[in-house]
Amino acid sequence: MEICICFRRFFVVGIVIINIIVALLGLVLLIYGGVSLGQGKDYFAITDNATTFTRVPVLMIIVGLFVTIVGAVGAVGAIFSSTPFGRVMLLVYCVILGLLVICEIGGGIAAGVLRTSVEKIFTDSANTTFLLIVANDTNNQYFKTWDNFQRLFQCCGVKSSSDWNRYLPTPPPPSCCPPSITTCSSQDYYSTGCVTKVIGDISNYLGGLAAGAIIIGLLQIVGIFASCFVVLYKPQDKYEVV
Repeated sequence: MEICICFRRFFVVGIVIINIIVALLGLVLLIYGGVSLGQGKDYFAITDNATTFTRVPVLMIIVGLFVTIVGAVGAVGAIFSSTPFGRVMLLVYCVILGLLVICEIGGGIAAGVLRTSVEKIFTDSANTTFLLIVANDTNNQYFKTWDNFQRLFQCCGVKSSSDWNRYLPTPPPPSCCPPSITTCSSQDYYSTGCVTKVIGDISNYLGGLAAGAIIIGLLQIVGIFASCFVVLYKPQDKYEVV
């Protein structure tokens, strides 16, 4: 009996610690999603459907908020686990957490696996808007968008500066050169294409998302087993800790 009580106390402390960590990771995920959403508006400006690409950061914000709340519920339930209220909270926590873990680990694996697909979709989408510059004059919205994008991210063309000469009758705009250059010439063009530069950031972003989701999921699996033990094992009143 004493051993079981010691295990129970150990698990209660473990649940509290794990859920504090999970809640903090959820908060990090929420902030990361918010920052990514803000940056994404700049990243995806050159695509033909920016809304499609901003759904992932929005999903991160929602999941991060949900993970933070669930982590807080688990920690509070563990603290008051010696009361009926606390055990009910832990039971609800276990059920919700089981569903959340499946989504998190599945989403983390999918984010890692689908990096190549997302990169291809982004490249095709950026190519579409770049080609629309050809169909219109250089003062249209697509030219302005690409011009601003190149200036902001210090890149030139889709894959290289030669894209401008290939698709337009004019050389690359001044945005393809550093701001310090007064007369923009071919030797001053940014050597990196805009899609190449953004894809590197997207790859890092999805890799971080996959790792974070899997780590949170594994921590929560430990929390589920520990919570189940605390809920199912109820010590006698004389050993009850209030």
